[in-house]
Amino acid sequence: MKILVTKEGGVQMLHDDVAALETLGKVEISRASHVEFDNEKQKWFVQSAKTMKVLGFFDSRELALAWERDFYSPGGDGWQELI
Repeated sequence: MKILVTKEGGVQMLHDDVAALETLGKVEISRASHVEFDNEKQKWFVQSAKTMKVLGFFDSRELALAWERDFYSPGGDGWQELI
């Protein structure tokens, strides 16, 4: 897990259940993307929650989730979209 602490003291990260964020105080969570199944293409896809653009298609949900983690983590190509 990668975490970015902003100059203002905020924390930005791609959430998973590894960290108990509520122990740090008030938590505000925004969805970065949607991972869904396309019945017609028979593929999983990642879609930006902000732009609704489909970012990629994948053969398995696991591959889609792994790609999503890398894309939206600090240093990933999608990180700036979240700031």
